[in-house]
Amino acid sequence: MADLPRPTRIYIVVVLVVAAAAVVVTLILAPPRVDRAPLALLLLACATIAQQFKVKSPKHQSYYTTTIFFFAAALVLRPAYVMAIVIAAHAAELLRFRYRWYIAAFNVANFLICSITAGAIFGLAGSGAAPWSRMALAILAGVVFIALNHLLTAFVIMWARGVALSKAGTLDLENLGTDVALMSIGALGALLLLSNPWLVPLTLGPLFLIYRSLLVPTLKEEARTDPKTELANMKHWSAVGGDEIDRARRFGRPLSVAIADLDLLRDINNRYGHLVGDQMIVRVAQAIRSAVRDYDLPARFGGDEFAILMPETTLPEALIVAERIRQGVQAIELRVSDGTRVMVSASIGVAAFPRAGGNASELLAAADRAVYQAKAQGRNQVCAFAEPADQLRWPRPAVVTTLPVVGATSSDASLVGGPHGRA
Repeated sequence: MADLPRPTRIYIVVVLVVAAAAVVVTLILAPPRVDRAPLALLLLACATIAQQFKVKSPKHQSYYTTTIFFFAAALVLRPAYVMAIVIAAHAAELLRFRYRWYIAAFNVANFLICSITAGAIFGLAGSGAAPWSRMALAILAGVVFIALNHLLTAFVIMWARGVALSKAGTLDLENLGTDVALMSIGALGALLLLSNPWLVPLTLGPLFLIYRSLLVPTLKEEARTDPKTELANMKHWSAVGGDEIDRARRFGRPLSVAIADLDLLRDINNRYGHLVGDQMIVRVAQAIRSAVRDYDLPARFGGDEFAILMPETTLPEALIVAERIRQGVQAIELRVSDGTRVMVSASIGVAAFPRAGGNASELLAAADRAVYQAKAQGRNQVCAFAEPADQLRWPRPAVVTTLPVVGATSSDASLVGGPHGRA
């Protein structure tokens, strides 16, 4: 735990202490009932199995259907059984996936606090409560369970990663909605256990559908993501680009497109092997992701080319972003097995809507011609596409000019676009 920031370590310890204290108090006030042991074993088995079927979301969060059984156990069992179910499920997962001990301990403590609190709320109904009262308290218990679980997780992410609470991801509507569906099934199963246990298997169908639905966002993300760089692929980029260009045309807003082409990546592949070249491409993608803004869309355009869509961005603003990308790529350094340092640079072309083109294809072609200019002028610089005023009168190739950019070589030379190679 020494690798975590100090506030995070303190927070985790506090959560562990609170969970331990809650368990001790509830064990004294509500000792386990032997007659509930068979039901506890059944829920333990279900939770342990469900914990093995983890679904990773596109935002690198994990979903489990296990919370259904944790919540159901919280409503119908004493805390001692709940503690055994939560610990057993996470212990079984640790046998397959080796997490840091404090991550597993925090998750167990988190679910224990949520389960004990939810069980205490539902316990207010008493044994002779009316059905509507039990239903109302089950809903309240579910809301509290979800709120506590997500808040406890959001705070640890906030302090561990240094992000705002709203950026932690656990408070997103999509994330909350998923757990609401899971809690609903858990509450339904618990109420059926108390009234007619033979109807409980009917909840397995919705549970299967929920698990399958959790896979949909991941499949969608995979369909629009380049697997090597985890940037958007060009199919997704083109679709978003078309929509953004239509919006820019409709409301008269600025928009720019950039293409970044790695310089002499072929030489790196030939000298150090394609594995090093692939590592370089991944590092370049990370540098681009760090340099762009939240509303920009970077994508892998080809083998060693990247396209960046920049809505609400004028040409001077786009040049600033492109220069930031160039500097980020230039700072990349890989070390191969013999200790040799491998570095790379990028030539970047920028084109602005509507002057350089009225659709995504035209903007990409204009930015691509600007890349040729950057290559011709010595590589590792940023160039902007400029359409000559008389181009509409003569069907000749467009002219590319270099605009002054901080940190990039500026030149008054121009190059007529044409079919010549680049590296």
